Amino acid sequence: MNLEQIRAKPAALGIDPQKLQRIDTLLHKGIQNRWFPAATYLIIRHGMIAAHRAFGYARPDRNPPQPAKPDTLFDMASLTKPFTATLLLQSLEQGTLHLNQRVGDLLPEASNTPVAPCTLKQLATHTSGLPAWKPLYKTRAPSILHDILHTPLDAEPGTRYTYSDLGYILLGRILEHVHNTTLHHLLLQRICKPLGMKHTTFQPPPELHNNTAPTANCPMRPGQTLVAQVHDANAHALNGIAGHAGIFSNAPDLARFALAIHRPAIAAHLHTPPILGPLARKLATENQIPAHIGGHSIGWFTHPNPMLPRGDLLSERTFGHTGFTGTLLLCDPHNDLTLILLTNRVYYPGDGTPVLTLRRLCANILAGALTD
Repeated sequence: MNLEQIRAKPAALGIDPQKLQRIDTLLHKGIQNRWFPAATYLIIRHGMIAAHRAFGYARPDRNPPQPAKPDTLFDMASLTKPFTATLLLQSLEQGTLHLNQRVGDLLPEASNTPVAPCTLKQLATHTSGLPAWKPLYKTRAPSILHDILHTPLDAEPGTRYTYSDLGYILLGRILEHVHNTTLHHLLLQRICKPLGMKHTTFQPPPELHNNTAPTANCPMRPGQTLVAQVHDANAHALNGIAGHAGIFSNAPDLARFALAIHRPAIAAHLHTPPILGPLARKLATENQIPAHIGGHSIGWFTHPNPMLPRGDLLSERTFGHTGFTGTLLLCDPHNDLTLILLTNRVYYPGDGTPVLTLRRLCANILAGALTD
């Protein structure tokens, strides 16, 4: 079944269409102020698409500029992490891994390194003690993996929440090692193909480039406009395939992914098999660390994490994730609501910092538009 077959008017889904238009106004403002050249959003309520729109230009570098479309592809940046975490959860269900396994027991080269005692759960919930980031693309170590394994921890594993790209790069490498295949192959075979996500991929092929929103201002490639090349410098140094960043996707494909995690019964109407069972989904959608440390599930920001841009009105059951390039996927089970908002905020030199506020305002507008 096509996604358009599960579409309904906002009012029929308990959403005031006039109030919802305030999101359009915000996105037009963002384009006029050069926070980003392109944006799309998609809203799902009660398992039905309530709104799906596109704004601005997917290829502003063309003459004439090419308008954005509802299916324009964006660099997901850190929205890659929930996909990596889903592959981990699938590995739990298959009996390949368990969350308390240690890095040192899974990777031979990790023995006697600072990261050796860290568990898979600690990597997935950003409580491993690894630092948030380092310029791995500049490494002088034998490899990026070697650099991560020998990075001193900033805290005792399990005692502090530090959102870490390094942890998810390492998690992606572990998945490749235990399954003896690439992360790209795992993504396509275990998530994208079952869910019918035809345009979600690492390293987008040439036929998708014309409808891919560009980025720029990568510290590794100054002065370059990047089309279908991952913006994240560390992911680029890993040939565009990494556990923390590198996936390209669009709003319709993300809707399929969100439904599979948030509303699998509706996903079944799209003739897609479940990619996770109910107990694994619980690990994905609910906080898995002590609240005094932070809020993170296996793969997603949860309450009380301040990095979760749920605004002020959506429920504390909301989970979601963002990407540095300006991407957002947000699900509120209590209000049976999903918001997908995609921009390319790193295209202009100012890097679109106002988008950090804009996406919280969009969440408030959507919540304020609910009529039940």
